[in-house]
Amino acid sequence: MNAPDSGHPLRVFYIGAGDPVSPRSGMDVVARGHIAELAQSPDIALSGVFATLPADGPAPSFGGVTGFRADTAKPPRGRKLRHMLSGKLLMSIGFVSEAARRAVRDGLAAKPDIVVVDHIQALANVSLWRLLVGRTPFVFVGHNVTPDTLLDAARLRTSRASRLFLRLEALQSWIMEAALLLRARLSVFISHTDAERYRHLTGSRAVALCPVIERDESVARTGDDRDARRVLFIGSPGFPPNRSAIDWIVRELAPRLLQRDVPVTVSFIGGGTRDYIGPPATNVETLGFVADAEMERLLSQCLCMLSPVVHGSGLKIKVLEAFAAGAPVLATPLSLQGFGFMGQPPMLDLADPDAAVNRIAALAADPVAAASLRDQVRRAWSAHVAARHGALADAIRVAAGRRRVHRTG
Repeated sequence: MNAPDSGHPLRVFYIGAGDPVSPRSGMDVVARGHIAELAQSPDIALSGVFATLPADGPAPSFGGVTGFRADTAKPPRGRKLRHMLSGKLLMSIGFVSEAARRAVRDGLAAKPDIVVVDHIQALANVSLWRLLVGRTPFVFVGHNVTPDTLLDAARLRTSRASRLFLRLEALQSWIMEAALLLRARLSVFISHTDAERYRHLTGSRAVALCPVIERDESVARTGDDRDARRVLFIGSPGFPPNRSAIDWIVRELAPRLLQRDVPVTVSFIGGGTRDYIGPPATNVETLGFVADAEMERLLSQCLCMLSPVVHGSGLKIKVLEAFAAGAPVLATPLSLQGFGFMGQPPMLDLADPDAAVNRIAALAADPVAAASLRDQVRRAWSAHVAARHGALADAIRVAAGRRRVHRTG
């Protein structure tokens, strides 16, 4: 394919999954940023499809990309089998939409200049073979190393049958991702750590582009002394890696903070936390689900955010949101993978909760040091935003022109 005529917009067809309009998951947050960036680029004509979970009413569109609701919340057994036999991951069945499939088929038939497949779950509504053998070049956006995610999930399961199934799905996902990475004109990873993991498959045809999150600057001007004494954890116990982190905070960290009389409140944000934790200790509160604006306000004012996560793979979106809001993060090495540009060293070792208590106590006792650390986070985030501005759109333009793109990160 020849490079597109510079006098005409580059026609980009986007295929995604999740809800970029009202983000609930990390996948949603990243998709929103990607669509917004492409839609705002003056020389890109963006169209496409995203499928979101079933709900009342039609799925709203965003940035020129049309949304579709998935067909059903509980697919019948026969549909699950057909889905798997078609070479798709069972984890993507929640986004299956016949209307979205038809829209994708029509969009590809219109012969766009380039296609963007945002997340492996987007394959719920497009044939992998259509991408691999089709003539239209495509960009694959990998949100994590899916096989690692599935294998880690298997380690957390108690059922032998469930562990076996997840391991088989991990093998299936590795085959699918390898095929996509080998065939894609360009692969985009949201973490340089993941880009390195797949370097043997992508060579120089990959870039690492950590997302950018929009934030409301006015939020930072609200808050009180209680907010400044909060130590936040964000995540639902319905996700096994979060459940393990919550257990560590409740059993190891919070009691030591209380025993030392450190003047902080450990605040849990996430659906299901109240029921899971039960009656909290005097220095613990469960806020449950909070709206995005309130969560941003809490992050912008808190003493710090905790991320004692030692399971899962890929960029931790809650950590990304914390940095975007200017919150210092006390995290494990796994939680900070992909965030080297922020200059925040790992400060949590689950085998040494007393060290975490010392760090939190030091911040609580020294408001000047806490403010200085917050300023450092904000400066690092501002530098990232400036460096990242328009980089995805630029990379897609280059990929459409068949020029080589050198990896970053």
